[in-house]
Amino acid sequence: MTYFPIRLVYPPQGHFTQPYLALPCIKAWLQQQGFEDVGLVDASIEAYDRFLSPEYLARAKRLVEERLPLSRFESRSELSFGEFAAYRGAAEAAASADAVIATIDEAKRTIRGEEFYDIDRYTPAVRTLYQGLRLVSAAHHPSELTPHNFSMRYSNERSSEVLAATRDEVENPFLEHFRSTLLPRLVADKVRVVGMSVIYGSQLVPALTLGRLIKEALPDCHVTAGGGFLAYIGRKLMRAPGLEDCLDSVVFHEGEGPMAALCAALRDGTPLESVGSLTWFKRADGRVETIENPPMHPVRLDAAPTPDFDGLPFELYFSPRLVLPYDINRGCYYGECTFCTLPTVIGPGYRTRRASTIAEHVVALRDKHRTTHFNFITDCMPPGMIRDLPDELVARQAGITWWSDARVEPKAYTIEGARKLHEAGCRKLLFGFETATPRLLKMMQKGQSLKSTVEVANNCAAAGISVTFYAMVGFPTETREEARATLQFLLDHKDAVREVSLQTFHIDEVAQTYHEPDKFGIRIIDDPSKDIELYHDYEAASGMSQKEAAEMFEEMMAALRANLPIFAGDNIFFFMQKSHYFLHLAAGASPEEFAERARARADQRNTARTSLAWRPARGLRAVPLSHPHADVVRAMARPEARAVRPDFLTGRHEEGALEAAIAAIPPVARSSRVLWWCGETAEFVETRPDGAAALRALQAAGDLSKLLERLPPTDETGRAALLAFARELKKGGALVEDGTIATARASERHGETAPAT
Repeated sequence: MTYFPIRLVYPPQGHFTQPYLALPCIKAWLQQQGFEDVGLVDASIEAYDRFLSPEYLARAKRLVEERLPLSRFESRSELSFGEFAAYRGAAEAAASADAVIATIDEAKRTIRGEEFYDIDRYTPAVRTLYQGLRLVSAAHHPSELTPHNFSMRYSNERSSEVLAATRDEVENPFLEHFRSTLLPRLVADKVRVVGMSVIYGSQLVPALTLGRLIKEALPDCHVTAGGGFLAYIGRKLMRAPGLEDCLDSVVFHEGEGPMAALCAALRDGTPLESVGSLTWFKRADGRVETIENPPMHPVRLDAAPTPDFDGLPFELYFSPRLVLPYDINRGCYYGECTFCTLPTVIGPGYRTRRASTIAEHVVALRDKHRTTHFNFITDCMPPGMIRDLPDELVARQAGITWWSDARVEPKAYTIEGARKLHEAGCRKLLFGFETATPRLLKMMQKGQSLKSTVEVANNCAAAGISVTFYAMVGFPTETREEARATLQFLLDHKDAVREVSLQTFHIDEVAQTYHEPDKFGIRIIDDPSKDIELYHDYEAASGMSQKEAAEMFEEMMAALRANLPIFAGDNIFFFMQKSHYFLHLAAGASPEEFAERARARADQRNTARTSLAWRPARGLRAVPLSHPHADVVRAMARPEARAVRPDFLTGRHEEGALEAAIAAIPPVARSSRVLWWCGETAEFVETRPDGAAALRALQAAGDLSKLLERLPPTDETGRAALLAFARELKKGGALVEDGTIATARASERHGETAPAT
């Protein structure tokens, strides 16, 4: 047998709580076709785990001290907006770096272990992870790495900037990372084919960075890439000058068939013209030509083998339980929504597995990997599957819990149907709600009414299934009043709808809204300099502008955070970390129980029991500042400032946003402050110097009640001032009150460690 090692790589940055599905599907297919040496590499979780290590964070601290010393800002009379991000990174690193380095391993153990289910331990652990990534980001300023995104100052819409980013030794952390970790393994294995799955725009620069390094180190290795993001921009990208230094080809749509044909052609030395759905570089006589092959028919989904996750580092994911993804269908059986492009880019047609096949595969994965938790990957579960799958799972005694996306289908999600789904393990469903305005629903061609949407949500909630609504703000012609009506509708039904995934409307060039702009009352604004542009600016003849929609997004999110318990305060971490809320439901907590627990936690800092034994948080560390950190943070949260950073969903840099922010946001004047890192709660609190003295007095006294006892009984003004100051410290995490709410200690339930209710 010819030695022909293949490695399938999921590049940074993706969700760090569970594996991604595409590459295990391709691996299983390649092995079925006779390729023996096929390895999986989740380079994203490997990077997160290394970056969030004491050794790497110590390195990041040194880089921040060299590149962003806090002393740089001390002599400034004021800080301009362009300096805010650097100052914030320098200040936070100075206050927190040593503590984060010392506690990062404990935080990782908490998230990966049984203490995950103790909310009072979970939230500081997640905050510590976030602050660790802030330290990494500051080391590579102005690049930013979060659990949900990676962005640089380079635009993802211009190939010249993307390729420049792959060579930036200072701002691109993945150059050093890949050289130190993954590249030596690929070289040692003499890999012949590397296939990368680029699902999100945030993965583009890391993927091309890795591709460049591989092609420099292994000239005979064929580097290919596919995935959702490249399905949109791949053809443009393959015509970008210099891209041949990073890739050899791009696979479009589903990868099983094309990857098998590509690997066979490379192994056997046959022409690549025969490989369907492949766009590739033909190199001859010093010239490079882009060749686009005809599409290949997709594999029959029901005949595809069980996904093969072997080789993935399950122990590195930031969750206490393994949640495996599994695709029950591909494409969308409805496929009519005017804003949606997934049916176009995922692949030709809609296909599904039989319910019996799904149940068979799920049981096999359950037994092999000893997990009962699944994320069913589907754009929307078809009505027939809603009826048939629960019966199959119950008949096979699958004993699993699962969550998935869904479409409003009132005939399927009846009270009885929802109960059957819950019996079969369904614990969370995410529905495409979008808007409460019937006029807009008609323009979107959603094919659903508000009455049916409420009916489905109530039926699922009554059955014990947590309901999430996808909502949209800024669809063409939508007014502020209509957006506020959508918000009110969501708040009116908050007893059934536990989470809202709110997004601003964006136009990509595959959608009907792009190709038929007149129908939606908009004018598309194209920028010829953006040669790999996907999302486009537009002007609306009526309704909100893009800027107004962004402002309305902020208004709606503020209201949701004030009214939805899971969104309130630091409870929102459960929403933000994929699978984390689901795992509490899987452990036995009902949506109502978890919401009540979240509500109690949100109230904890704003209320007090009869005792005022509020003690200083353990691990307080202070650093003097020349300018107010809090003012900088507030300014960076303004819509004008948020527009400067690449959009979370699209990765777009808004043209002229920096200039607009500088004009709109005033400088921050010099004023002495003290920034405290509160180790126990993993939060920042800022005080004036006299406030710092009061906090140190609290530390010396032991708690607030003891310090109050030292004040003269007649000093009512002093007592009132101290109480007001203490309340602010408590809200910020510098003071804590033990026993305010029952901490969620683990208890055994159905063989699962579950949070107390």
